[in-house]
Amino acid sequence: MHFAWGGTPVLWRAAATLSLAALLGPIAAADQRAPESAPAAFDRVSKAATEARTQNRLEAAIGLYRQAVGLRPSWADGWWFLGELLYDQNQYPEARDSLRRLIDLDHTTGPGFALLGLCEFETKEYARALNHIYQARRLGLGDDPQVRRVVLFHEMLLLTRLQEYESAMQVLMTVVEDGGAGPAVIEAAGLAGLRRPIFPEELQPSDKDLVESAGRAVCAMAERDRAAAEKYFAELLARYPKAPNVHYLYGLFLAATDKDGSLREYQKELELNPKHTEALTNVALEYEVRGDLDTAIAYARRAVEAGPQFFGAHAVLGKLLASDGEVEQGIKELEIARQQAADSPQVRLSLATAYTMAGRTGEAARERAEFARLKKLAGEIGQ
Repeated sequence: MHFAWGGTPVLWRAAATLSLAALLGPIAAADQRAPESAPAAFDRVSKAATEARTQNRLEAAIGLYRQAVGLRPSWADGWWFLGELLYDQNQYPEARDSLRRLIDLDHTTGPGFALLGLCEFETKEYARALNHIYQARRLGLGDDPQVRRVVLFHEMLLLTRLQEYESAMQVLMTVVEDGGAGPAVIEAAGLAGLRRPIFPEELQPSDKDLVESAGRAVCAMAERDRAAAEKYFAELLARYPKAPNVHYLYGLFLAATDKDGSLREYQKELELNPKHTEALTNVALEYEVRGDLDTAIAYARRAVEAGPQFFGAHAVLGKLLASDGEVEQGIKELEIARQQAADSPQVRLSLATAYTMAGRTGEAARERAEFARLKKLAGEIGQ
């Protein structure tokens, strides 16, 4: 996927046929006549690289930028343009390495971190890609809406692949707001909504209609078009009443306006899959709101048993136990949640509250400070 970046057009282009040797011929002849200082050589080659790039002589430009950064490895702009051009030519490992050199020189380049993340997406370094996209969002993606949309779309794909489905759905909201819901977004939204940790190109043809049907419902949710969402969910439930996560997804949709309906959908999901950890956790939270702590704790315990690696189950169980007077047991569960998701502000806040209940004021203060730091960071990434 190619786009305008940093004011420089990055398009699917055919390079001109002028070879690097032909371009450098006159320069090479001049070099034979007299030695040249390193600064003068860098000035000459960097200027030639800029000219080749602006004239869309891409192969020549890549060669010249390589030569220029060899002469001056501290030239951040050279590493940027080299990485950009290599990315545009689908030379992702080489582009990645150039952009890593760039961010070594400049830790504040949001576009540099973003393009590095996109390269790492292509080289299948998914955790690194997501981390660098987070850093790019925190530093700023620039003013180009197409750049922002491309980066966020890839973030959504990565979050789904890494099974961070709720976060993927949150990013989807911004993707849809920025540019609507075309076929690619609908398909990606369906995968996130149905909690399938794959990329769209890995989708089996037999599942395509299910995923697209779910995607239309999810995108209508993102567009805050309740009537359309209800219509799409009715169609989805009629055609795929036993497909995994369909009832859970509908329960999420209903949660804001119809608590009873939401709870019924979670229960329907649990009839199909009694170990659906997220459904169990959400049911526990709903019973907490209703003041039925015993039932809430029972569901939270089931959630932890079903998904011991899901930090949310431990966090909810810990909060509920602390509220029910079992403070030390609650702290143990919350500390497990912190270990599993150290970057969760809500876990830190719940743990601070539990520490306060236990009279552990120093630990409570540290958790509150960490909560404030993480909330601030989340706000910066969300900008």
